[in-house]
Amino acid sequence: ETTGKILTTKDLSGGTGDDSGYTTADTIKSYTDKGYELVSNDYPEDGTKFADDPQHYIVRLKHGLTEVTENKTVNQVIHYVYEGGGEAATDHNATVVFSQTITTDKVTGEKTYSDWTADNGDSFASVTSPVIDGYTADQLKVSEMTGITVDTEDISVTVTYTRNQGTIDVTYIDETTGKILTTKDLSGGTGDDSGYTTADTIKSYTDKGYELISDDYPKDGTKFADDPQHYIVRLKHGTVVETENKSVNEVIHYVYDNGDKAADNYKATIVFSRTITTDKVTGEKTYSDWTADNGGRFAAVLSPIIKDYIASQLKIDEMTGITVDTADIERIVVYHKVPAGIIVPPVHPDKPSQPSNNQSKTPTAKAVKDSKPTDVLPSTGDSQKSQIVLTLLGIMAVIISPLALLLRRKKQ
Repeated sequence: ETTGKILTTKDLSGGTGDDSGYTTADTIKSYTDKGYELVSNDYPEDGTKFADDPQHYIVRLKHGLTEVTENKTVNQVIHYVYEGGGEAATDHNATVVFSQTITTDKVTGEKTYSDWTADNGDSFASVTSPVIDGYTADQLKVSEMTGITVDTEDISVTVTYTRNQGTIDVTYIDETTGKILTTKDLSGGTGDDSGYTTADTIKSYTDKGYELISDDYPKDGTKFADDPQHYIVRLKHGTVVETENKSVNEVIHYVYDNGDKAADNYKATIVFSRTITTDKVTGEKTYSDWTADNGGRFAAVLSPIIKDYIASQLKIDEMTGITVDTADIERIVVYHKVPAGIIVPPVHPDKPSQPSNNQSKTPTAKAVKDSKPTDVLPSTGDSQKSQIVLTLLGIMAVIISPLALLLRRKKQ
């Protein structure tokens, strides 16, 4: 049954009704002597008789097995000693026992091994060192040791006790970065003066651009005590803040068609500003966004009215979306002489334009490009457009009529 193979077959024959004269006992014994174990035997124990029909019987055997348990031990010992020698406390001993089963096939002699298993877990628990008055252990606790296997060597740990000495640590923290700049560790006999102040260390950092936030270490120093003392000095990066300005200018020139000045230039300026913050420790600079003092726009500007002259542009349109990167803007308005006899209706602007100095936040749109001057008479509303158109037609008639007369005379 172990291998599924037939060991042997016993064939018997005889007259119907005669005793077979056979039992399985001897054959079974020959196999059990070799290490087999009987599983089942459906052949009658006292034999049987031949019959008219064939008879079939099966004896089932299996390989006998023997099991042996093997053990291995991993030991941990913690020694507690004084710094100058001598036992400070009784050793701590712990053991992890591993076991496995070795199974031997009694027929073939083949051995199979189970996995090693730890009888009491595969780790050594953490162990707190004994408290001894007047002494301090170099390890307050021996940490848990996990992952112990059957191949792990025995473990030996020594905890050393020294006479109590007070400890002080002073930690200097950079609050700007959140990092520790340095830590000063001090130790000495309980009651002794530490002999330390923070003044020199703080000065070394303020000389590098730091600023002191707080210092909880006593100004005149302190003494060592049984319990550890912890102090913190907090510093931050000093900064310098400067303001940077940039201007975008608009200039409108008013000239006659011969190039002479017709009126004073119109000037407007948008001032952009931002702050530059310099880290005195790292030198790193950070920049705020640019902001404009009047919303990043140049207001619309009506061209001045000059008697007997017509402006090429009656109004320079409002320009929005001015940014710090916009180039200075320059416009020219040209005034042309109105021929004699032509009456130009007066223009009365409802709201004359003035340069704006309002403050506002930084614009986001791009600057409007300079448009090509258009020869249009000044106008402040649709109510005057018809008068201006009639005036222009009159001017054209005055100019064209003499030319037409001259051409006619030449032809004649």
